[in-house]
Amino acid sequence: MASTRTIWVVSLAAVLSVTRLAAASPSAAERETARRFMDEGKARLNAEEVGRAIEAFRKAHDIMHVPTTGMALARAHLAAGHLVEARELALEVGRMPRNPGDPPVFDAARKQARELVAQLEARMPTVRIKIKGGPAARVAVDDVEVPPSAIGEPVAVNPGKRVFSVRNAEGREAKETLEVAERDAKEIELVLPASANAAGARASSPEGAGTAPRALRVESFGNDDVDRAGERTPLAEVLVYGGLGLGVVGLGVGAVTGAMTFSRASDVEPQCENGICAPSAKGDLDSANTFATVSTIAFVAGGVGVVAGAVGWLLPRRPTARASTRAAVTWDWTGALRRSSDGGTITVGPTGAGIGGTFQ
Repeated sequence: MASTRTIWVVSLAAVLSVTRLAAASPSAAERETARRFMDEGKARLNAEEVGRAIEAFRKAHDIMHVPTTGMALARAHLAAGHLVEARELALEVGRMPRNPGDPPVFDAARKQARELVAQLEARMPTVRIKIKGGPAARVAVDDVEVPPSAIGEPVAVNPGKRVFSVRNAEGREAKETLEVAERDAKEIELVLPASANAAGARASSPEGAGTAPRALRVESFGNDDVDRAGERTPLAEVLVYGGLGLGVVGLGVGAVTGAMTFSRASDVEPQCENGICAPSAKGDLDSANTFATVSTIAFVAGGVGVVAGAVGWLLPRRPTARASTRAAVTWDWTGALRRSSDGGTITVGPTGAGIGGTFQ
């Protein structure tokens, strides 16, 4: 009974083994089709129709998947200059296991595959890809995606003109073309363009001020953003307009307060005799003295303003090439307002006013 069971187990294993081999082996019709594709590939290769030869050999290798069809396809890729594809196929052929009953041509194909791998190792060009401008979502060479782990490392490419591209998650892209020869070891840098928001932020920042038109800086009266021949310099404009404005206001205030001084003096005069005034006149007398002081300061400031305006009017006009003039406005501890530039200083305060510096 035991011997009968053993015979059945052995018979079943033999049947399953034969079935697997039959399923793995191409049929007679498939082998004939593959043979026709091989003949077509050789004819196309002899006619220097390399692209169509690759197609024919690929169809034969898809059917048979044996060392001879693999090496035929590898040689066709090599003839087309596809070193990467030829080496990949040679490695595949070299890894194919040797089965009992393999014909000698299979062993010869494996040996040729190992030799081709060693030969292509020395001829294969590489390019190191570097990305700038942010993280990349996809990097490709001739539209074939490069694994993220290979970015920054030497990547094997085929000789010739290669197109390198990068795209980020926002859809912004950059492309560069690089000519590569056999045995080259090159490097390429792909720079992602900045987004519209980032570009606007840079343009408004001090670092980006040099790359975009700058607004007129009204806080200074020296300005190197405008350079027009024949016009007044910024310092002259401040002297003319500021000085004349100060003169008008100062003289106006001086005249009004002077008139009020004379009015108060007229009210006080009947109450005084020989320099001695009645106590009731003290208020009017104090008011008259205050108005007199204000009037004096206002007249002095107005006079300074008129002088400043005249100086500004007489200063030379702006030449075609000029040195920039800058100014600053400060308050000092006495309460005086000071405007300083490369050319001079204007000071107006409770104790007086003045203009100083060198004007050209």
